[in-house]
Amino acid sequence: MKSLFIISCLLILTAQASAMNMPEAATNCHCFRERSFNPQNKFAADEYLLATSFNSFIAASFHISKGQIIMMKMKGAVNPDDLLLALFVARAENADLDSLLAIRDNGGTWKQILQSEGLNAPDSYRAVFEAIIAEGDNTQAAAELVTDQLLKEAFDVSDMEISGLRKKGANGREVTLVYILERQAKVGKKAAEILSMRVKDQMSWGEIAASFGLSPKETGKLLQ
Repeated sequence: MKSLFIISCLLILTAQASAMNMPEAATNCHCFRERSFNPQNKFAADEYLLATSFNSFIAASFHISKGQIIMMKMKGAVNPDDLLLALFVARAENADLDSLLAIRDNGGTWKQILQSEGLNAPDSYRAVFEAIIAEGDNTQAAAELVTDQLLKEAFDVSDMEISGLRKKGANGREVTLVYILERQAKVGKKAAEILSMRVKDQMSWGEIAASFGLSPKETGKLLQ
């Protein structure tokens, strides 16, 4: 991990001059106004539902508390994509999470991190690491790759099945939600059928959850 420390120190020196001008990341705000499904405004709680269910998924995947994830995003001002990537790399490499986030906070790229001396991807993750490196500075795309890997592990699904859902327009949080809902016995629908309710029938995610007798808050707790 020595190389990670060196990279971090060098980047801190070059980042100090511009740190004061960096805008706050509005995407890190978790102060959702609408947290309940409202038939009169059926899409209002969708962002909350997707965020809370995805946070539960990440918490379950890395065996940490959901509150810790939210705290890091809010008070730590950690970009959600960077946090996901850092958790994944830290687990795969037995690396220090804070060191990885410090490198990113000071301008380092995930390509630099993964190509640094001392980091050797486990065979099971080698393809994912190489794909992340290939994305270069596209952190969002890299985070989607990690999301797909975690979905395969958690729900025992194939790349082809996940790709099929993504081709229908679902992003990582939406794919995660349909698998969470599919897992519930009382839902009785496959992931593709649930996504079709959103894409074809134009139902909101809150409306879909309500059709299964679930509130957004209850949906967010299904993996806890």
